Amino acid sequence: MNILHVLSQFEVTGAETFAATLADEQIRNGHTVFIVSDTFHTPAKAEIIFHPIGKRSLAQRWENINFLRNFIREKNIHVVNAHSRAASWVSYFATRRGETPLVSHIHGRVHVHFSSKNFPIYGEKLIAVSKAIHHHLNTDLKYSLEKLALVKNGINLHDWKFFASRKKSSAKKTVAYVGRLSGMKGDMLLVLIQKVFPKVMEQFPGIEFQIIGGMNERSKILPTIEAANRQIGKDFIIAKGFTNNIQEIYSSADVIIGSGRVVIEALAVGAPVISIGESSYEGIISEATKEYAQATNFGDHDKNQPLDPDKIASDIVTVLTTSNATTAEWGRNFVSAEHNITKVAKELDFVYAEARAEKKGIHEIPVLMYHRVTEKPPENSIFNVYVTTQEFEEQLKFFKEKGFTTLTFYDIQNIIEGKGEIPSKPLMVTFDDGYEDNYLCAFPLLKKYGMMAVIFLIGDPAIRSNVWDVPKGEPEASLMSDAQIREMADAGIEFGSHTMTHKKLTLCLPDVYRYEITDSKVVLEKRVGKEIISFAYPYGALSEEIKHAVEQAGYKFGIATDTGRRNFWADVFKIRRIQIFSHTPKSQLWKKTSGKYHWYKNVY
Repeated sequence: MNILHVLSQFEVTGAETFAATLADEQIRNGHTVFIVSDTFHTPAKAEIIFHPIGKRSLAQRWENINFLRNFIREKNIHVVNAHSRAASWVSYFATRRGETPLVSHIHGRVHVHFSSKNFPIYGEKLIAVSKAIHHHLNTDLKYSLEKLALVKNGINLHDWKFFASRKKSSAKKTVAYVGRLSGMKGDMLLVLIQKVFPKVMEQFPGIEFQIIGGMNERSKILPTIEAANRQIGKDFIIAKGFTNNIQEIYSSADVIIGSGRVVIEALAVGAPVISIGESSYEGIISEATKEYAQATNFGDHDKNQPLDPDKIASDIVTVLTTSNATTAEWGRNFVSAEHNITKVAKELDFVYAEARAEKKGIHEIPVLMYHRVTEKPPENSIFNVYVTTQEFEEQLKFFKEKGFTTLTFYDIQNIIEGKGEIPSKPLMVTFDDGYEDNYLCAFPLLKKYGMMAVIFLIGDPAIRSNVWDVPKGEPEASLMSDAQIREMADAGIEFGSHTMTHKKLTLCLPDVYRYEITDSKVVLEKRVGKEIISFAYPYGALSEEIKHAVEQAGYKFGIATDTGRRNFWADVFKIRRIQIFSHTPKSQLWKKTSGKYHWYKNVY
């Protein structure tokens, strides 16, 4: 996939650092990536094109729109990812023609005014980097939850060496503030210099405070530092400016003060961190404080709160007098689990896939659920989970006439990874349990009409019929043989797991449901001869813990029944399906495959 990142900036920002890290990961994943920006100082593997995106005169914006429009066409860009409002503004108008979608990262709170509320220029999807921004976009700017995605900041852990032991050649204590020194962060730093650092020095006379970040001649930072040093009588605050070797600062300082990506990077190295950002003070980052601090992007995204210099000074003293060995290991593990760029890039793949679908007008992907296809209605059936061969053929004819393309989850995975395009009218046909009539009756018709399906099998090969339903009075029905399964798999039919024994997982202990999920994947991959990437929950019964177990087992998709988001991509481990019954009239079939059925059910 060809990806274009667009930024508007004149100094190094967290958005630039994130874009560079993300672009490198996307290139490692096989994508071709371009970056267009006013300036760009962070090393990146992507091709970087300098252009005055941030200049806002009407003439320049019109030129920027035409420039991006031509660039998108010439480079065959599949997704444009903007990283600021100015970048989104020109990208929006550049992408309104054609099928290239726009997604916009929202790295900070948006000013709520007439323009931001009434001119939505962020494209098909808005990506909030914190829960606070997600909430702000939904409540203050009235973007629907369907329009929003939450994807956290990420770093490449391979770039950040972990220092479990932080021995120093000097006994002198060092506190390093790292971050942007302009705007609201600059105002916050002035409070630290004037009211916090001198209080800490009263207890640690030999301490040194380092200010790491680019400064300009008009900044109030330098004269404020000079005044503080004169008052104390020595240079205890040092303005070090911008550095390309920030890891050395993280690994040598006794305390790091920062917000956003600075917190994530410092924790990855093993440094003790105190979080203070543009909007709020989050304090010492630990297991106890991580959740709320992360929700505000470590102090950058909350509503503005007044600073308490005494509290900040007290926290710095606490860190300076406390061993950090346990905290250091916790910090590295936390970043690895929550902010690894590998995880972030995969989550963005789903956002991009959804945006590409939205750009084509595809708001829902109908996922149909069948069980049996029989020559005639089964006698004495209690559950009636069947359609007749005649009904199934009529439905396949209908799908063909309406121009549907049937997909498997292998196809969906390729679309997510940018290896395939979503068709204009996608449809998924799924079967639960793996009845032999799927082979005898459904398979010939699927071949006749050139359509694919996904069949979810029971893993235990000793189970040869629907033993879970027979005690309830349902007639016995045979399951497919391995030879039949292999024949269908060779023809392109996908097979997924439906557990080892068809247990209702929510009634199982963790060891039992993990066995049902994990072992069925291993067994079925041997039986089918292909990787099993999809899992269907028996009876549609699931929980967050069960979903997590499915993901941990290596599946790419978890398929429910009548629960899940309307948005197919929002939770691929709880994909909602539409039951097809016997005697379903064409009017109902049209409604269920319209791509608006879940919306219709929610509204009516």
